[in-house]
Amino acid sequence: MLLTKLSPVDNTSTQLTPKFIQDLKHLHVLFQQATGELVVTDEDESAPDWNIYFYLGRLVYATGGKHRVRRLARAIRQHAHNINIQDLLKKVNPETEAWELKLIESAIQGQQLTTEQARAIIQTSIHEVFYSLSEQKQPKASWKPLDSLSFKPIVALSTMQTLDSIITAQNKWNKAGLSHVQNMIQGFSFDIAPYIANPDQLKVMLDADAISSKTYNSLNKILNGTNTLWDLSIIMHCSMIAVMRSLLPLVIDGIVAFREIPDWASPNWKVSSKHQSPNRGLIACIDDSPQVEVEMRRILEPLGYEVLGITDPLQSVSTLLQRKPDLIFLDLIMPNTNGYELCTFLRKTTTFQEVPIVILTGRDGVIDRVRAKIAGSSDFLSKPPDPSKVLQILRRFLQTDEAP
Repeated sequence: MLLTKLSPVDNTSTQLTPKFIQDLKHLHVLFQQATGELVVTDEDESAPDWNIYFYLGRLVYATGGKHRVRRLARAIRQHAHNINIQDLLKKVNPETEAWELKLIESAIQGQQLTTEQARAIIQTSIHEVFYSLSEQKQPKASWKPLDSLSFKPIVALSTMQTLDSIITAQNKWNKAGLSHVQNMIQGFSFDIAPYIANPDQLKVMLDADAISSKTYNSLNKILNGTNTLWDLSIIMHCSMIAVMRSLLPLVIDGIVAFREIPDWASPNWKVSSKHQSPNRGLIACIDDSPQVEVEMRRILEPLGYEVLGITDPLQSVSTLLQRKPDLIFLDLIMPNTNGYELCTFLRKTTTFQEVPIVILTGRDGVIDRVRAKIAGSSDFLSKPPDPSKVLQILRRFLQTDEAP
């Protein structure tokens, strides 16, 4: 049943209310004791659907969207910071319905989470989903009645109270004078990632004592293009309003910009066979950060490439000699060694004299490029890896014909 065809409960009260909230209020009136799933299609129809589950009229879970794993990881970090999310992800099948709840149930049974922590994680996830959907201008929602759910509910929330909390949060955002941010930043959402677009100007601010060295180092560390605004709120232990207030002057000065980034994934997850492409070759990613490997997998595996992730540089040479990859992405700065030294060593071996080696780094200066070239690198790629630039490298060195 499409909620977009429902008549408004009160035209005068809904004119300024986000459409998603209107639809849920209609649903609450029509199906107060219903069990089922509300499927919401993003206004960007290429994005994954959102799924909201109800049991006897109570809200029990919400998930979906582009950053499903990131959202769960944030909630776990917020309420159970001692949990290793990657270890939990290894045990689930991401193609099963509401797999996050199965992960949480398993963590409760393994005494990694208390029931109270699990409830807090679920409520935080629901709140984030609802806030994200309330920012959508024209989402399409449809109701699927169910006889029963495929999981045992851990929470049972009031839909109206949850919606009221979202409206309250939006009012605080607007009263803080931040509503114009959506118009300033193209494609604005809390799922985009800020990064230092003009490092030279930031350095000028440091030299002019406009910011402290502590602030300068902190900005370079957290504004690396891999943390979304949602992520930064958790990392900085502050509200989203405080995050945006701190970034806004830098955005206005053109020092900070934003980019879309992929969701997290477990290296154990495999692309469904119906989406797999023929194996086009093996690409190694040598980086001490597992997140870089995850992002490379998201870019390369759908194109048919196998990704060899290496996080320990001391073991990299023996692994590379054994697997003989067709191309190597090599981090510039790692514990116990650096990309220049390792690249120079690999070029001295017969096996890797002709293999393309692309240096990965967060620093992209002229001196770094010259030094990388002297060490024998084939190219230079800034982190976080941009999919279009990765594809350019594939075209250049592996003659792939994939479109960006």
